[in-house]
Amino acid sequence: MPTVLIPLLLAADQISKLLALRFLDPIPDRLLPGLYLTLVQNTGVAFGLFKGNPTLLGGFSLLVGFVLLVYLARARSAPLFVFALSLVAAGALGNAVDRLGRGWVVDFLDIGPGLWPVFNLADSFVVVGVVLLLLPWGRARS
Repeated sequence: MPTVLIPLLLAADQISKLLALRFLDPIPDRLLPGLYLTLVQNTGVAFGLFKGNPTLLGGFSLLVGFVLLVYLARARSAPLFVFALSLVAAGALGNAVDRLGRGWVVDFLDIGPGLWPVFNLADSFVVVGVVLLLLPWGRARS
């Protein structure tokens, strides 16, 4: 499953970021109630922490993604555990591509100006994957 899922998620993330760069601007544009599209160049990590070191952050994201890929290639784990790790790997790799290629991450999903930091699909993949891993039934490895 991860051999198919990770590239698909990575492609969805990168395509969404290319579309954001092409069609969005820094002014929030309401898409749905409670959801705005706002182009942000994020040079840090979550909540804007650790700004200004894209090579270090990109290298760390790439390392996390690579380690998870190697683990998933060898693992014989429960499907939910594999799915959760695949989400985290795809998210880490998606943001690594941005940091190493652009020097910043393309963020564009906004649940309300000022309510929460603007994020992207890769961030969502990581959060959902970690939540699944933290659930009691998500930790079962076999």
